[in-house]
Amino acid sequence: MSISLVRRLTLLCILFAIVSGFVSVTSAQELSGELTVYLQEYYQPDRNPEVSAVSEALAQEYMDMHPGVTITLVPLIPAGQDAETFLAARMAAGESPDIMWQQFYSRNTRADDWWVPLNDILEMPNPYIAEGTPGSERWADSFPDFVMGQTRAADGNWYQVSLDWVETGLYYNKDLFAQAGVDPANWTSWGAFVTDMQTLKDTTGVDPMGMYMQQTGWSNWVWADDIFMTVVWGDMADELYMEKYNDPSIPWRQLNPEEIAKAIIDGTLNAEDPRMDDYLRISKEFISFFPIDYTGITTLDQLNTLFFSGQVASTWNGTWVAKPFSNEVPFDYGITYLPPFTTADAPGAQDTAYRVGGPSSAGQYGIAQSAAANGKLDLAVDFLMFVAAPQNFERLVTEHGGYIPMVAGASAGEVMDGFNDIAALPERLFTDPQGRLTLESGDAWQAVMQAYFLGQADEATTKAALQQVWLDGAAALCAEQGYDWCPA
Repeated sequence: MSISLVRRLTLLCILFAIVSGFVSVTSAQELSGELTVYLQEYYQPDRNPEVSAVSEALAQEYMDMHPGVTITLVPLIPAGQDAETFLAARMAAGESPDIMWQQFYSRNTRADDWWVPLNDILEMPNPYIAEGTPGSERWADSFPDFVMGQTRAADGNWYQVSLDWVETGLYYNKDLFAQAGVDPANWTSWGAFVTDMQTLKDTTGVDPMGMYMQQTGWSNWVWADDIFMTVVWGDMADELYMEKYNDPSIPWRQLNPEEIAKAIIDGTLNAEDPRMDDYLRISKEFISFFPIDYTGITTLDQLNTLFFSGQVASTWNGTWVAKPFSNEVPFDYGITYLPPFTTADAPGAQDTAYRVGGPSSAGQYGIAQSAAANGKLDLAVDFLMFVAAPQNFERLVTEHGGYIPMVAGASAGEVMDGFNDIAALPERLFTDPQGRLTLESGDAWQAVMQAYFLGQADEATTKAALQQVWLDGAAALCAEQGYDWCPA
């Protein structure tokens, strides 16, 4: 057989392998280079060596498959250092990790200034997912529709894959609740909840809720804000949705920034609407159960200390503490949630509570523009696909025990124990204030609400201020995105 014939047959075999979706050893070895990867909670050797060991093993397995590749895992951002400050400095210097974690709403604001759009990449097959499994032919099929819907940026792009999800719930001290004769099973409405929490406070002398609020940035108060906004506007969802985002199979979903901005500009969503009277009343009732110094608390860890020592009867936290709490809480505790909201609580209520779960978790990964500029895009995409394959990511998420995998085929392990009923609730209509329009309008919303809670502004003044925050935020989003419906 001639050499030329051998070459032609070899080329035909390679072409067949590509068309058939198989990756040959030769093509697998073609990838080369160095990649830096920041996996957030999944790689923090000083704090969680067991999970970090799984990340290291996955990186090594990938390097064994691709001998020309070096994967360097970057440890957690140093304690006390703000993630945005950390990132901004490195982005400005072109020194960001190639694959990098960031909260989805912050990432979507930075958009393609910092991050590579993944739209076309999500349409590609993931070669590390078994044939016939969602994602093997089209990577986006590996993720639920509600995850894709919530993490899409205002410009229509996806800048991250969301591999996991959080749920939240009220961890409560069963002894203190029993002392007050309070049983969460009796919370049939917001009114019943308020009565019971006041009874608990009067009987035990302990603050019922471990919550905090800051004037800017994140605090767990925003979860309540999301729910209360959803309660009072819930019956208006269909009028707030834009037709182009609707899917008949998903009748209820979370609003995206464009929909909120358009509803504000059109006047459908107006903070001076009477519905907001219910929002302010419910919010103030809730705040009354917080520690007196709730504005001076800055972390969930501080709330945990109060909860462990019996200084608060419950704390609103997430699935990510379920595993450590099971080992560390020094008393018998349970997991419960806010009650359903009835029309007696607010006319717009839909007789349900809403889960505060979402992609604000560890597995939020995007690819830095600097990686593309340095010729690393193909390698970054391939390694991200490798990590996102269900058989690989499941190892990380079950070892961590704090998040729910959003990758088709990956098991949650024991993380959902105690959260099954909460996870069955509908998602909230509104996300956190910083994700509704712009980061700046989110901070402005919080500042207005804090002034109201501290008695510095009455209801009418607060509603007018919130409406101005909305108008400014919608205008800023229009200026940034140039939607065709925006005012000239």
